[in-house]
Amino acid sequence: MADSQNKQRQVANLEQSIRTVYETEGVYKADTICHRLNEQSKEYADRLLLEKLRTVRRHVADGLLVDLCCATGEHLLTLAGVSDHCLGIDFSRPYIDRANQRSKELGLSHVKFEVGDAKSLPLETGSVATLYSFSALYAIPDVEVVIREISRVLREGGRCVLDLGNSKSLNSICVKAYTELPPTFHITVPEMQRICERSGLRIIEHRSFQLLPLWADKPRWLWPLLHPVWKKIMAVRFKGKMLDEWVSSSSLLRQYAFRHLLVCEKLAEE
Repeated sequence: MADSQNKQRQVANLEQSIRTVYETEGVYKADTICHRLNEQSKEYADRLLLEKLRTVRRHVADGLLVDLCCATGEHLLTLAGVSDHCLGIDFSRPYIDRANQRSKELGLSHVKFEVGDAKSLPLETGSVATLYSFSALYAIPDVEVVIREISRVLREGGRCVLDLGNSKSLNSICVKAYTELPPTFHITVPEMQRICERSGLRIIEHRSFQLLPLWADKPRWLWPLLHPVWKKIMAVRFKGKMLDEWVSSSSLLRQYAFRHLLVCEKLAEE
């Protein structure tokens, strides 16, 4: 019992330290935390974001659309036309204030943002038609708690698009070299699949990206694989997909790609 309580306190303290990083104008600033899509760009970051947004568009259903860990809301504002009821949730008050300001400036009265905890969502059970979360879940300790909560708020047959980070990837090695960043909590691909299954979610689509660490320049001993030219090569589209996705989704390499985009459907409760 004492060990369990100590672990809970440690996790709570860790989460609070991570929140502080995001809520103060330090490494992550409100002006830059959320990438604004440029659909005409050939840059890797824009093409990856476009693929993620297109995935949401293909699976969105009538009803409430939720962007979990939305930061300043740029992605949800981009998707505003696909649903009449959009809600962004993030724990950072500065981000949410900026998101609501942007929504008001754009005249999008159906797009709202509110402060909330990913492990205890301010939503009724079965109230969400579609939910997605980009580049955030691997920043939360014990992501299974979050995924169970996502399953709770999804209606039967509702879908979620989850962006998860693989611990058995070169990117996970690179992250450890950036001591100024808050810790991240990557898991293996089999763990991702097991967590979804235990949470009552059926994976209906699985896309993989980032076999190479396409944003890092450390550690130096990985330099041949960190060269910027790889981003240009991997961003090239071939037969409807980025070259990065073709490579990262191959049967031999998928287990070592960093970014896994899982589209899940909420199963009926037995």
